[in-house]
Amino acid sequence: MKRSLCLIAGLLTLSLLPANAADEKTFPAKAPVLKYEIPAKWTSEVDPKDGSISINSDDERVSINFGETEAEATMEIFKVMLPAMVKEFKDAKEVDAPKEQIADGLTGYTSTYTGTVEDSPVVIIMVLFKAGKDRSIIGNFILENPSTLPKEQGEKFEAFMKSLKAVEK
Repeated sequence: MKRSLCLIAGLLTLSLLPANAADEKTFPAKAPVLKYEIPAKWTSEVDPKDGSISINSDDERVSINFGETEAEATMEIFKVMLPAMVKEFKDAKEVDAPKEQIADGLTGYTSTYTGTVEDSPVVIIMVLFKAGKDRSIIGNFILENPSTLPKEQGEKFEAFMKSLKAVEK
């Protein structure tokens, strides 16, 4: 009986915790800049060599990647980095010119491209987040064939984007 009461009390306590508390992640591991929530069934993998992270939908049609660089984020630096960032995408074409964006405590620069990967159309959003002096976070958000992306994956991508915020200092 005592065990049953302890089990019930434990379950009640768990039900009072915020549902997203266990899902919240930060990047990078040392001196985090970003926080986000990985949608259910999506995976994340950290590269042990450089600490970069790759987050992928369960159908592998959405890929989000973050890496840290020792360059301070400026519009000039972002414009210089963009050609190298999009060179792996065949027929990459700029859709949205580089611009500064400030949202949810994050400041950075963003640009959107279309292109192809393995003969599939993709939309690529490139981002360079400010992270302090001599430091920034490079990000890319890749959606494969977005016109046929399942509604559930589109909703999960939107939820991820809404969860992306600056780490409070």
